[in-house]
Amino acid sequence: MREEYAEIREGGQPGTDKLLEPPKLEVERLHVLKGVLERLVTTLSERFRDYCNVPSSFFVNQMESGNSWDVLESYEDSIAGIYYCRQWDSKIVIGLDRRFIFSLIDAAFGGDGSMPPFESDRPFTSLEARLARSVFSIVVPELEDLLNPLTPVNLDLEKLETKLDFQILGQTEIPVIAVQILFQILDNGGRMFMIIPQSALYPIRKQLERQRALDGTSVDPEWQKKMQDGLASSSMLLKGVLEGPELTLDQITALEPGQILRLNADTKSLIALECQDERIFWCRLAQSKSQFALVVEQPIDKQKELVADLISGSQTR
Repeated sequence: MREEYAEIREGGQPGTDKLLEPPKLEVERLHVLKGVLERLVTTLSERFRDYCNVPSSFFVNQMESGNSWDVLESYEDSIAGIYYCRQWDSKIVIGLDRRFIFSLIDAAFGGDGSMPPFESDRPFTSLEARLARSVFSIVVPELEDLLNPLTPVNLDLEKLETKLDFQILGQTEIPVIAVQILFQILDNGGRMFMIIPQSALYPIRKQLERQRALDGTSVDPEWQKKMQDGLASSSMLLKGVLEGPELTLDQITALEPGQILRLNADTKSLIALECQDERIFWCRLAQSKSQFALVVEQPIDKQKELVADLISGSQTR
């Protein structure tokens, strides 16, 4: 009887080893975690204006489960920060691939995106390592703030790695959640990634899952499609309005080709972005691929604008 028990296998693995395996998560059920990541990428698009005047965008490309060695091997040509979370008693990897670093440096030092980013297999320089560290100093606090309503999280940087090894999370292969975030700037870009051991998230899996309430209502698919085609996909014309000099009719008729008109704006001036004569956003003048562009700065507060107009009107009387 003992010999028969000792020979029990499940898929070629001893039953006792199967019991000692770390628990695995169903990624498709972690709706709250994906929502946290979506809010994170929105915030990063705003925060990256500290590096350069051109707009950048982030997009959560995938969130999937995998094995630590396989995932780390796919990002070996990257710079990564190894963080320790005391509350989870786990190490977390946050990294940037080579194209991310080179694209950001190109934009930060005045590139207009007309040339492809520099590519080389050389080791990362100290400047590139410092840039990666400064990016992590933006990402990590934002991630902590978004996770803290669910569970207290503090991520402490242990070390910065410029060459990843597949054993960086340990000598044993473990199940992880791998998040890939795409970064784009000036038609270039790269990948940011996060690798979180599933054992760290398993105790808070209930907070990371969200059950949809059944409200008993159903959406008419035909009506939804019409709304999507007719309203959500409508094209709108946007105009950026710059204040120019005041000219009389005689001065306008006397204008000649090649004559320069001085505008009352510079790169620090706020420019109104209008749609059907309705001002929507304040923007700043920028440049992209040798063309003028507008960088959205903030939405226009109509109430404040009304008060400012009333004050300026009373002062001119």
